[in-house]
Amino acid sequence: MSRTILFVCEHGAFRSRIAAAYFNAARPVGWHALSAGRDPQLFPSGQLGRLLAGTAAADHLESDAPRRAGDVTADRVIAVDCALSGAEQWMTNAESDEALRDELAARVDLLTRELG
Repeated sequence: MSRTILFVCEHGAFRSRIAAAYFNAARPVGWHALSAGRDPQLFPSGQLGRLLAGTAAADHLESDAPRRAGDVTADRVIAVDCALSGAEQWMTNAESDEALRDELAARVDLLTRELG
């Protein structure tokens, strides 16, 4: 049986996709991750491919349109830099896209260890 972690950010197009990609690259057995937005935009960010190029997460990047957080059933929900009722909150401190990527990768690494 597979369990789902849902990473949510405001628009489901950047932060949540980075976290989900890193999680799926190193996911513990029986787990997978999806990304979503509180208020999804129409397309994922065009910066993601460049930002994740050369990382283990690059092969796990979702390319479909951002989904609405309320449309996904998950075993655990983590809201990244946004508030979502019932979700665990991750607030980042990064001042650049690269620093954000690295911060999310480190947090996801801790999460995969916790679940593994």
